[in-house]
Amino acid sequence: MNQPHGTYTEADLERIIARDFPPESAGKLKELLSRYGQESWQREVLRVQMACLKCANGDFLELERAVGVACLDYRDVLAPAEYPTYHNARTEEARQKAIERDWNQLQAWLNRK
Repeated sequence: MNQPHGTYTEADLERIIARDFPPESAGKLKELLSRYGQESWQREVLRVQMACLKCANGDFLELERAVGVACLDYRDVLAPAEYPTYHNARTEEARQKAIERDWNQLQAWLNRK
């Protein structure tokens, strides 16, 4: 099954940080996010950092937790950020609906003002 996933730019990262967190915390947030991607096995750095931001929903402590989780296994952040309903789908029809719902949710989060 081919599920869409987010593709992001550094501008997206900057915009989400500015949208979800106070301006004075940007440097601290970037430093925290940079903890992910230090190891050779930590893949898709920008995508995982964006997933951490989505999971955090504007909460610094949640962001800290999400980055810690990602550093252990990035899939544990990607799944709830990009595919929150898919894992509960039991039939092919439910999976297809979940893929569409998850994609729409991700796009709504990304494009929220």
